[in-house]
Amino acid sequence: MRTKKDSEALRRERVRQLFVARHPGKRTANDILNFSLWLQKHNPDLLPKQGNPYHHLKADLDGLYLHE
Repeated sequence: MRTKKDSEALRRERVRQLFVARHPGKRTANDILNFSLWLQKHNPDLLPKQGNPYHHLKADLDGLYLHE
């Protein structure tokens, strides 16, 4: 049986994989915004149900993009 923590870890891992695949090379905060919009259209289940998706993604993707 999966716990909520396991499901969240799997979601975060998938989000990170998709981000790197969609934005190879140097990635910026602007790429996170574009990725957020893409997820809303193509994989909304990977976004949080509450709160600001952009801020949540920034936390999920920390270390994968250049902080400006």
